[in-house]
Amino acid sequence: MKVKDLICNVMRLAGRTSAADSIENGAPTDEAARLKRALLTYLNAVLDELARGYFPLDTEEQMRSQNGVYAFGDFLKAPVKINRVTDGEKPIEWHICPDYLQTDCKNVTVYYEYLPPELSEDDEFFYPVFAVSPRLAEYGMLAEYYLVAGDGGAYNVWESKYRSEIEMLLSRSTVKERIPPRRWI
Repeated sequence: MKVKDLICNVMRLAGRTSAADSIENGAPTDEAARLKRALLTYLNAVLDELARGYFPLDTEEQMRSQNGVYAFGDFLKAPVKINRVTDGEKPIEWHICPDYLQTDCKNVTVYYEYLPPELSEDDEFFYPVFAVSPRLAEYGMLAEYYLVAGDGGAYNVWESKYRSEIEMLLSRSTVKERIPPRRWI
C-alpha cells in the first residue's frame, strides 16, 4: 500500500472525502494539499512513537575507525539506543558522547535500536515489525488529526482504538528486558 493511499483512507475516515478524491485524481486543492502534508507528518510521528516505545527496531552494524570514534551520522540507520558493542565476539567497553560513540577498538560491531526512515507520499508503507499494520498507523494518524483539530471527543475515540490495538499486539508478543510505556497499568 502506498503512503498516499493510506493518507486518503485516513481522510475518508475523518469525513474529508472530497479532499481524498482530489488527491487521488491528481488535482488536489490547496486545503487538500495542506491536509495531506499534515497527515504525512502525523504518520511519521506515529511510526517514530511505535519505534521508540512499543515495537523497537534492532540492527547490528560492523564499523571501522582509526581512532575509536564512531559518529552517529556515519551509522546506516538513525540510532536511538546502543544496546552493546563487540570486538568480534568479545563485548567491549564503550561510552556515548553527544555526537559519537567512543571505544578503544578500531573494528567493532554495534548492536542498536533505530528509527524508521521518514516516509514520503510516494513510498510504500512498510514497518520492519510485521505486527505494525496500516490500520494501526491509520488509528494513530486519526488520533493526531483530531488532537490538533481540537476535537476532544473524536480524539478520545481514535486514541482508544490506537492504544487498544497496540495493547492487543503487545499481549501476543513476549516481554523482553523492558516493559513498554504504560504496559504495566
